[in-house]
Amino acid sequence: MPEYMRDPKRVDKALREKGIVVVMGRGHAKKAEDLVNTVTAIHEAGYVAEVTFRIDADMLKEAMSELTAIRAQSDPADPMLLGVGSVINPKELDAAIEMGFDMVVSPDSGMGGYREKIDFVKIARKAKVFCAPAGFSPSEFSYWIERDDGFEPDAVKVFNSSVYGPKNLGGLLAPYQRDRHADKIIMPTGGVSRKTGGDFQMYISKYGFCPVLGMSDPLKTVLETGKIGDPVVIRESLEVFKLEFVEFSG
Repeated sequence: MPEYMRDPKRVDKALREKGIVVVMGRGHAKKAEDLVNTVTAIHEAGYVAEVTFRIDADMLKEAMSELTAIRAQSDPADPMLLGVGSVINPKELDAAIEMGFDMVVSPDSGMGGYREKIDFVKIARKAKVFCAPAGFSPSEFSYWIERDDGFEPDAVKVFNSSVYGPKNLGGLLAPYQRDRHADKIIMPTGGVSRKTGGDFQMYISKYGFCPVLGMSDPLKTVLETGKIGDPVVIRESLEVFKLEFVEFSG
């Protein structure tokens, strides 16, 4: 079998088709096996998984040794994609690339006070990793999508979207209606749930962008029961979410 090669275009295609990134925080894993079980179930449910650096880095590394092997054996037509979020400095970005993640997501520029903001994109681009840094204000959002240097990120995360809500997030996007911005992936995270997700999709789509929702809500039952890493409970939680989430059909 040929060696697995990361490809941002593969991630882009999957995000547009699946529309939801299921985000995992500290409470979703007590050991590496929990991460493996959860990521596998998320992929089987038809979503993209995003572990985060809120989880112990050694635990992530241990889990990734198994997850990358599973990914290599997954269906090429619908491969398991491995995403990581809460990347807040270059050291974490380098670690994410070394571990083998397909997608890196940040709650801000991803560089902290270490380097220039655009270096997040430059480093990810060189490694052929899909990158989604975040913007919150109009200035931050414009910084990412108004570039003539070829380093526009693959997607722009908007964090914390709970501050905006769906309608006001649409207001943030409204001035940026240009042909060059059409269908850009926008990833609202924070305050996105089975109750609000459809409205976020509606307002993002209204202004010509492509919505991809970042949320932990699909794992709600896992936290409520305390059965962290239990494959049966994880699948049940994802199935209930799928039944209750009303997607915007446009």
